[in-house]
Amino acid sequence: MNTKSIALSPKGKPEAKPAGASKLPSRKDAAFKPKSGLEPRTKPTGKTTAQVFAVLDSGVQTPALDRALALLEFISAHADGVTTGQIREALGFSANLVFRLTKALSVHGYIERDLAATRFLLTQKLLTLAQPKREERSLAQLSWQTLRLLRDSTGESAHIGIRSGFDCVVLERVIGLSLFKYYVEAGARGPLHAGAPGKVMLAWLPETELEQTLSQAVLTRLTNATITSKKAFTTHLKEVRRKGYAMDFGETMEGLRCLGAPVFDADGHVCASVWITAPAPRLDTEAEKRHAPLVIDAGRRISELLR
Repeated sequence: MNTKSIALSPKGKPEAKPAGASKLPSRKDAAFKPKSGLEPRTKPTGKTTAQVFAVLDSGVQTPALDRALALLEFISAHADGVTTGQIREALGFSANLVFRLTKALSVHGYIERDLAATRFLLTQKLLTLAQPKREERSLAQLSWQTLRLLRDSTGESAHIGIRSGFDCVVLERVIGLSLFKYYVEAGARGPLHAGAPGKVMLAWLPETELEQTLSQAVLTRLTNATITSKKAFTTHLKEVRRKGYAMDFGETMEGLRCLGAPVFDADGHVCASVWITAPAPRLDTEAEKRHAPLVIDAGRRISELLR
């Protein structure tokens, strides 16, 4: 998938069980690029960020809420966090308003401050709230054991993620057993069209919803393997659904491959994707045949836990 994080660690190093709302990891890995729901109204032309970002008025007389949401989206757009000065410049807030909003969001656990760099970063609280749940256990918690089994049976890093707009967001991962391994930290994002997990979550959408989604999507070319034709992509998704899984042949990053399968909620709707990530030589055609049934079974197991 569109993930890249290479790690060197002892084989079989024990993983810590997820707590459900851990600290947001660094999003500097080249794997996924953070994106903001706060879209620029005009393309940047060398002007200040204040001319690019704006607070969107909901029209229901909730200015404080509108400003808090704009602040969250602005922070989300910056992988290394933002300073109070950057918030003031970009959103036009007073120093007092920035202080009150950041204080309130920090108290409620939605942002945290990196004291060393005096920058504000998002926590995983919003991600935790967005996850499907069953009996007060999040999807990340429910899938942890299955991810470990998938990692152990394939030797590759196993992940689970959900859809957020036109992105796939990683909820949890279990690092592979090989000396060289590829994985993506929780909270990282990647485009739906260029990775196995995203293609899986699109392939099982109802036809009308898929058509509407693709009509609004931009299929950006990330590598020579990325599918950018909507007609070709629609045909490709039909093949994904026929096979029961999706492959990413370096469509996000050259030399990196992923194999993903769907996860369904209690109503039978696709709600997430489970996948493995590996360097291309380790996920060739023969490995695809061996691992596909294991990944599909992992998706089935997690789906059963949501029923």
